[in-house]
Amino acid sequence: MSSKNGTGHTDTSGVDKEELISRFEHLNNLEPSEWAEKILSRPPLGRDAVKVVISGAGLAGITTGIILSNKVDNIDLTILERSPESGGVWFDNHYPGVACDVPSHAYQLSFDPKKDWNRAYAKGPDIKRYWQSRAKKYGLENKIKFRHNIDEAKWDEKTHQWVLQVEELEARKKSEIRTDIFISSSGSLNNPRYPPHQPGFDSFQGIKFHPQKWPEGLDLTGKRVALIGNGATGVQILPQIAEKAAHVDHYAKSATWIGHTLYGKGVPGYVDYTDEEIKAIETDEEYHKFRKALHTEIGGKYNYFFYGTPAFREGIKELLAIAWLRVGKDPELFKKVIPLYTPGPRRLLPAPGYLEALTRSNVDYHLGEVKEFTKDGVIGFDGVERKVDVVIAATGYIKSNGQGFTPNFDIIGQDGYTLREHFSPLESKLGYSASYLGLSAPGFPNFFYTLSVNSYIPETTAPVTAEVQASYIARVIRKKQLEKILSIVPSLEATKAFNRRLAELSEAVSLTKGTGIYSERTRDGDSRLKIAWPGSVSHAVAVLREPRWEDYDYEYEDNDDPFAYFGSGKTWIDDHEGDRTFYLSEPGSITARNLHEGWISVPSDGPPSAPHSK
Repeated sequence: MSSKNGTGHTDTSGVDKEELISRFEHLNNLEPSEWAEKILSRPPLGRDAVKVVISGAGLAGITTGIILSNKVDNIDLTILERSPESGGVWFDNHYPGVACDVPSHAYQLSFDPKKDWNRAYAKGPDIKRYWQSRAKKYGLENKIKFRHNIDEAKWDEKTHQWVLQVEELEARKKSEIRTDIFISSSGSLNNPRYPPHQPGFDSFQGIKFHPQKWPEGLDLTGKRVALIGNGATGVQILPQIAEKAAHVDHYAKSATWIGHTLYGKGVPGYVDYTDEEIKAIETDEEYHKFRKALHTEIGGKYNYFFYGTPAFREGIKELLAIAWLRVGKDPELFKKVIPLYTPGPRRLLPAPGYLEALTRSNVDYHLGEVKEFTKDGVIGFDGVERKVDVVIAATGYIKSNGQGFTPNFDIIGQDGYTLREHFSPLESKLGYSASYLGLSAPGFPNFFYTLSVNSYIPETTAPVTAEVQASYIARVIRKKQLEKILSIVPSLEATKAFNRRLAELSEAVSLTKGTGIYSERTRDGDSRLKIAWPGSVSHAVAVLREPRWEDYDYEYEDNDDPFAYFGSGKTWIDDHEGDRTFYLSEPGSITARNLHEGWISVPSDGPPSAPHSK
């Protein structure tokens, strides 16, 4: 489309324009304001480079790394991993029967799933391969530094950076890394509670180990085995070793609740998928329907967490029925396997084959804490010594006094206060583990964590939780970059306000009615939620989608001028060739509901782009 002279455009190419302006003194002698030069000499609006370090290359570290790489401009990302491979707990553990009790199709990235899982619940090696493949696909392999162990992370108030003391394990070399943002994704299953604290363990002369260090090539055929512990690992191991061992003495401090699956009857059982079932969901459309149906069954159970409600009572009745049938309706064993606490404080375990294994003639079940070890046996709570050749100490992982909820190294924030102290009720300044939204804490600027204190959304899976958390963290980093913020940290008052919601919920839910991983005992003696998010999955997604920026304390490059980031009033594209109308979408490609939503990529050294840009 075009215009003709006199109807919008006039051809002025033959006019002496300099002569014309000279006729008007008020137009010819114009002097630019000194502010024009000042303003136009300022840098354009945009996000400068930001250095980010993530500790840990397991599920959470990989998920966070992928999301930040795609949601943060000018990011210089490093992931430090002490193991020789990525995969986290799925690299560390290779005991017989190691598998995930979360459905395979829900234990993966929502935006890049594997559609052809051959089992409803994947084995450990298959899970490790999936996460390693996604790390490679999204270019994280070049960002992960393997065999790098962090000894300490300390906030430097002068430079507004985290200073990491790192050991390169292969080279036995120490180094220092500085980073603008530090994220702990080290996980909680990395500090085995081993050796057992009971006396005499050192004197036991047989084979002894924690399942995380399962001896390669171990053959238990004909052996007498003591299996200590009935957590998620112990209940997976028992059915496997009972098939080969001559006899198994299974010691447990208390019974544990066993369910159909971790999420109830609506999700798949422990089955293999047929070729026909795999083919039926190979298209994106069919797979999306399948996955939504699966996650619908995983969720929708928020009401079940409330102690004493009709829904809670119905859940107990179902668990009792499961136990009754799986122990072969043996009244004595049935009474023995029912915990003396209501469901909630400890993780519900699916454990196919576990209760059935307790009915075997070569398995004896001993309740109560082990008293002592001898050179060739175990003395149980009943004071009886039982001779064994092998001790498998499936005694779990350390999760007390802040340990297990923080990495193996100290994270030292403002005033020398450590994150371990902050998440240890007896040492915390507040007398309880005070998280902010389950991903940061007051006193620790430019710091975030994933899948730890108050992170876990009860109605969904760890990968979904990590995705939601990482996306929130990306929003905060982008704000820091764009607005030239040196440090950003949740305020103490906002943190206290968030924790009031947790305190209220702690009074109502079953998770706090006993001792277990889901709760902690505060300095005042109250039982309080430790790892759960205070709401449903839809609740968490909605809350974390829109940050409450008023909850943060900020330090700017220029505290007297927080709008200094406006710069010259331009972005990079205004002085370069390229798409200056990146904000316009093709008709029909976006609805009014989503118009001008989503984040705008505005690097300080490149063209901007909108969510709909190719």
